[in-house]
Amino acid sequence: MMFNKDVSEELKEILSIELHRYKREIGHMTKEEWNLLADWVYSGHSPYTNGDNVFDDDGWPLDFINTLRSWSEMQEYAESLNEDVSKNAPDIPDEPGFVFPEVFFDTMDLPID
Repeated sequence: MMFNKDVSEELKEILSIELHRYKREIGHMTKEEWNLLADWVYSGHSPYTNGDNVFDDDGWPLDFINTLRSWSEMQEYAESLNEDVSKNAPDIPDEPGFVFPEVFFDTMDLPID
């Protein structure tokens, strides 16, 4: 991968060093995580920041991979809640509970004054 053309040479050097250091610090990451991280860094951003402005409890920006993983965990949790709700939802019959008598449909509306 290559840096975007609008990233200065000085910033490219800094970001390359940060990326290699970050890769050692973060340890294992999936291929998808690596590809997203590389896109983020090569577009001119530090791996120690995130595009969602998510901060840790100390007020520092959360790094890119941990932000990505946090969003994934929240999405999985929300999906599990949806599954639980749909499992516990009462069965709603397809037929209406109240059927209007045919006479009801044959009546005329009252005149409006």
